Amino acid sequence: MFSELENECINREVERLNLPNSRIKHFAPVSYAQAGEDVILEGMLAARLSKSQRAWESVFYVEIGANHPISTSNTYLMYQRGAQGVLVEPNPELGTLIRTVRPRDVLVPSVVLPTSRASATLFIGNAHELSSLNEAHIKSFGDFDGLGGVREHIEVSAIAINELLTPYANKIDFLSIDCEGLDYDLVEAIDHERIKPAIIQCEPSEHFLGGNTARIIDLMESRAYRLAAVTDLNVIFEKLN
Repeated sequence: MFSELENECINREVERLNLPNSRIKHFAPVSYAQAGEDVILEGMLAARLSKSQRAWESVFYVEIGANHPISTSNTYLMYQRGAQGVLVEPNPELGTLIRTVRPRDVLVPSVVLPTSRASATLFIGNAHELSSLNEAHIKSFGDFDGLGGVREHIEVSAIAINELLTPYANKIDFLSIDCEGLDYDLVEAIDHERIKPAIIQCEPSEHFLGGNTARIIDLMESRAYRLAAVTDLNVIFEKLN
């Protein structure tokens, strides 16, 4: 899927090197994720759909830490294709936006934890993308172009990851986990004998948890997933069988 915008990377580089450009226009791919993960996922899922002769409308995802319904979303591109799923977002301000923009998706307005608990404190960052259960994780980004720091903290409902995923255990094509420092703990807690998403993406937060990327890779490989892609922020795994 391509946008209506020309690929400025090509145009700038051709101009910098004083080369003749090609005679056709180059359009940039549509992407809403933070580091192009949705384009990678689109290709991976398209291959799986082609092989199994399924339509995009059959694709089901769960995005834990959905944040904004469009900006930095790992699943909005899939949603545009006709897919649907569950968006987990405890920030009520963002939840309102999700309900408005993505009516086919189910919103779970809770935080997700490795084990069961009734509630938890959510620290909301001045940049919503940094919001976390761990205040230190937000502060680790420093000034963040003037958007760093904590705006407020609120008490929100909580749900254990297996409680969240079990109703969809046999139908998850894509599981996204972006919980600002909690990703390894959540992935480790998944009942992998029963819950086997075809593709899993998570954010190691390597700057805050040194060595976390390697820990996640080791864990996922022990569960018969292969490392399919690495971006500046995330690691993406595909189930082998």
